[in-house]
Amino acid sequence: MTVLEKIRKDKGLSQSKLGLAIGVNPNLISQIERGWRKPYPKLLQSLATFLGVSIEEIANPDGTLKVVDSKTA
Repeated sequence: MTVLEKIRKDKGLSQSKLGLAIGVNPNLISQIERGWRKPYPKLLQSLATFLGVSIEEIANPDGTLKVVDSKTA
């Protein structure tokens, strides 16, 4: 599970609600959370801003999403 997915679920948001809230197709949120697509910088900023976190909290320096540590999940 990615940190993005955990934060989204903790806030009670579906992929559809998150996608619609930031103006992207909800399928894109699914593809990003599954690691099938890498989010572009503007999308990372939109996700972080909407969720109230920093980009560094949800993504690695190379733009890939961080994975939740199973010990702290």
